[in-house]
Amino acid sequence: MSAAVHRDWSGLPEDLMLIVMRALAIPDLLRAGAVCVSWRAASADVRRIQFPITDASPCLLYTCAADDDDTATVYSVSTGALFKVRLPPSAAPFRSRHVVGSGRGWVVTADDAPRFQALNPLTGAQTSRRSRGSTTPANGSACAILLVHQCSGYLYFTHVGNNRWTRITTQNTSVPLDICFHSAVYNQNDGLFYVLSFNSSVFALDLSGPSPTTVRTVFTGREEAVLEWLGYNHGPRGNIILTPWGDILQVWRSKRRYMLNTPIFNIPESFIDDILLCKVDIHEKRLVRISGEDLRGHALFLGFNASMCLLTKDFPGLKPNCTYVTNGSWRQPFITKFGSQEVGIWNFETKTLESLGKVQSDHPWLDWPSPIWITPSLS
Repeated sequence: MSAAVHRDWSGLPEDLMLIVMRALAIPDLLRAGAVCVSWRAASADVRRIQFPITDASPCLLYTCAADDDDTATVYSVSTGALFKVRLPPSAAPFRSRHVVGSGRGWVVTADDAPRFQALNPLTGAQTSRRSRGSTTPANGSACAILLVHQCSGYLYFTHVGNNRWTRITTQNTSVPLDICFHSAVYNQNDGLFYVLSFNSSVFALDLSGPSPTTVRTVFTGREEAVLEWLGYNHGPRGNIILTPWGDILQVWRSKRRYMLNTPIFNIPESFIDDILLCKVDIHEKRLVRISGEDLRGHALFLGFNASMCLLTKDFPGLKPNCTYVTNGSWRQPFITKFGSQEVGIWNFETKTLESLGKVQSDHPWLDWPSPIWITPSLS
């Protein structure tokens, strides 16, 4: 009997096709799945092995010493699944870059040039932008990018298609914004960015229209309230969270400092001492201290990522009424580059930072770049 002759690769035997696809990186595997029906089925089978995540919960993205400079580890705290991804080449390897943010499956990094790079670690898609300042924005797309400059606390934005960043100042708004900001979050329901200042004030920014930027004061805070609750510890850092039930939350980290003994840096290293959870009472115009139970069975994910608040019953592996944290301050990774990273689960009841389990010992992360939460996306 003569062997069957196939005119194209769509007729490859299934076992041979699976062998080939197992050797592909995830981006190439996704492209192969778009060739034809038979390849799509084989690609899906291999993806379930190479990409063993079955839900949309956040994962920890980090680098391991045993891997090369452009390989990252993805760990799902919900399912315990762990796998490696080969990141696309860039002007500087991933291990040498600063991790500055993440959201919707994308990670934003910067090199020393500085050049910003947004990449999807699963699909390999990426885009780059050089940092250049501007005082008058060009007329760009309605899609806006907001940047909180962590060293100065100033706000900058740009639109897709523009080649410059524009600083948001008191001069081009009706609200005094020449102050230090800690974090920002985008509300897809109203299309506004909500930003948190050093004194717990909250502002809403509309970046969709032409300059000047439309700004609304949501809450006027005072720094003393936060410092009193935290015992006047040095430099608390705040995060702003928009909950699914409509509340605006503030999370403030209190840190204790210890001297870091390294051959290069002789400066303090900080460790989480307490985490303060507050709700902005819009009607009473005050900041209300709340407990972990007030999270209503949700879990927070904080760090350099866009802050997230997820219902844990949708993800059985997550713990309710707690905060999953990674480093969220520029001082720790950018100044104390050889210091340790705090990654774990903050228990509001016991006021302790719990570990993520055996992953830290079995697949330990490097302190640089900072581990960061991402929500894996194949889109």
